Amino acid sequence: SRGGILEPAGIVEVKFRKPQQVELMHRLDPELQSLDALLESSGAAEVVGAGSADIQGKIRAREEKLAPLYTQIACEFADLHDRTGRMEAKGVIRKGLQWRKARAYFYWRVRRRLLEHEAIRRVQEADGELSEAGAKALVAGWMPGGDDDKAAVAAAVGASLDAQVEAVRVEALKRRLKSLYAQLPEGERASVLP
Repeated sequence: SRGGILEPAGIVEVKFRKPQQVELMHRLDPELQSLDALLESSGAAEVVGAGSADIQGKIRAREEKLAPLYTQIACEFADLHDRTGRMEAKGVIRKGLQWRKARAYFYWRVRRRLLEHEAIRRVQEADGELSEAGAKALVAGWMPGGDDDKAAVAAAVGASLDAQVEAVRVEALKRRLKSLYAQLPEGERASVLP
């Protein structure tokens, strides 16, 4: 499977079972429609017996003949929903991947993600109270490049994040000092400041 949980044949077994296929055959196939009309007319005339059984046999034979074709069409239809174009249209993926360029694409993607995770780790070390989501948002603002992983890696390697991480550390220290200062009794606050 490309993006789905089940293979197309599995989806067809679950979503488009034999009774539904037979119903569709009777709705679309002209030969089955004529046999159904013939069976109905013989039923209306209340002729029960060899004629009715013969028609039902022809209907079953036609259904068995059409079953593989309808299953194949259903599998193809189910597979269409799991292809790149459809997944892009639904927003499941951003862009299709060309097989020839897959190795380079994943190399730059992994390299970018490693740099981002290292930056997130450094930011969280600098400010222990910062959540991973907050650190990730900060780092995302620092990392240029948008969706182009190669450009983002080049910019991140070229630009040092030390200044931004130090600014986060200083802000965390200021917050902590303010909190500690607020916890001191009034009489002791004057003795702390130089």
